[in-house]
Amino acid sequence: MLKLLPLFLLLSLTVGCKKYPEGGVKSLAKGRLYGTWKLKEYYLNGFNFTDTVLVLNFKETFNEGGVYERNYIDSTGNFFSTTGGWDLAAEKSVLKIYPDETYQITSTASVLTTTFTIDRLTKDELWYSFKTGNGTHQLRFLKNP
Repeated sequence: MLKLLPLFLLLSLTVGCKKYPEGGVKSLAKGRLYGTWKLKEYYLNGFNFTDTVLVLNFKETFNEGGVYERNYIDSTGNFFSTTGGWDLAAEKSVLKIYPDETYQITSTASVLTTTFTIDRLTKDELWYSFKTGNGTHQLRFLKNP
């Protein structure tokens, strides 16, 4: 009977852990989200369009207590910095960012939303997406050391 206990514990952990579609465990979301993330790739409808991104050095920081900061340089060389708040919703599947801010990510796409679906959240990667009239946009970030 004692030999079955480790197997039972392993199975209960495996079955009981909710995961993101592309990787990461939801129960660890808040702690893993803390820190600064730098945009690495941009996808539209599953295709890599990173080479069309207009913003440079795009970073988002999520701090304890729900404090949020976004920094980037736009296509004209102007530096932008926004602060606000953030929260997780829908069983940690949705990332909400406040306040509303619109920015042009490519020549044909603007980010108008403040509600993003988390697709992947590991200790090193954050992927989130949102939908618009021209499809699903996914931003992929790496954690800044």
